[in-house]
Amino acid sequence: MANTHKDQTTAKHSFEEAQAADSHAEQAKNLGTAIFKKITSLSDNNALAEIHAKIAAAANQGDDALLEKLFAQLNQAKLDQKNIADQYKGIRGNNSFKTILQAYSEEFRDLAYSIATEVIKGTNVALKEAKTRKSSTAATKRDKSPAVTYTVTNAEGKTADVTMRSGRAGADLTQDKEFFELLGFKIETDEAGKEHTNPTHFKLSNGKEVEAKRAAIVKAIKEKTAFEGFTIAPK
Repeated sequence: MANTHKDQTTAKHSFEEAQAADSHAEQAKNLGTAIFKKITSLSDNNALAEIHAKIAAAANQGDDALLEKLFAQLNQAKLDQKNIADQYKGIRGNNSFKTILQAYSEEFRDLAYSIATEVIKGTNVALKEAKTRKSSTAATKRDKSPAVTYTVTNAEGKTADVTMRSGRAGADLTQDKEFFELLGFKIETDEAGKEHTNPTHFKLSNGKEVEAKRAAIVKAIKEKTAFEGFTIAPK
């Protein structure tokens, strides 16, 4: 049977590098550690460690009778582990890893299902948390970004300011009434109380009609595709 020690060492090194990498999300590292512990817990034998802990506690309490009993258990556990280790050597020497997995195919499938479920749940949580952080960051950036104000000047030198508003503030056209009127628009209110310009659209130099919104008007003046004779500059 092929010696897999080198492969195991390489895999261990790769896992440790992945855990140490700053480029990997903390949630991903935690999930990897949880899965590693879940799999390796099946092959760990903690009997000696548990007895050693009990011996330390008994020694602190000065319980000689319990210590004598625990040392006897320790000797038996060591003997048991040696016998089991010899059995493991026999199993490894006579069978390939693939053969062992096939012999325990049902148990291995249960383990695979359990791990796959943990990966799905862990990944789902990590993705949701990442999405929440991204949305929060984007919202913070939007809140912190100041609205840009431009000064528009016509051919006669008359000026008006316009602020690039968005959301509810953008629907309030009266705030930039002088700007719209300078460009030839009137602000009217419909039956529902919603403001709109009259005319509602303007025509570009290529003949295309565009809705008379602040951003579209500013873009047209900047690109000189409409409103001939007007200039614009940040305030």
